[in-house]
Amino acid sequence: MKLELPFKEVQKFLSNTHHINIGLKNIEEDKIKINYCISLVLTIKEVKADEVIFRYEANALENIFLKSARFLLKKKLKNIPLEWGFRTKEITIDLKKVKELSEFLKVSFISELCFVNDTILLEVNLKSEN
Repeated sequence: MKLELPFKEVQKFLSNTHHINIGLKNIEEDKIKINYCISLVLTIKEVKADEVIFRYEANALENIFLKSARFLLKKKLKNIPLEWGFRTKEITIDLKKVKELSEFLKVSFISELCFVNDTILLEVNLKSEN
């Protein structure tokens, strides 16, 4: 099954559940630009059954800024199901840790993800009971 999540719905969810106001902009089918204290382009690296791994590129000056931002946002990021691998330049979103998705992911898994216009498109499959 295919699911469409408009950016506005994702933004509303993050604002309501985590008190984070984030900007999202589609760059390419596998790239999205986020704005939250910092501006970063994330590229889909891998889509697993219940997590999505993004990578980002940053030059030396941007890395210094990102390191500072990461330190300043540490408390805020603690409550978000996100792992920021600063050395690997990867951000992993653990979807099974999103309370609202945990039950859904017990019976289904995400097989594909892409960005089209202002929408996140997900391909979701049901888990077999074998």
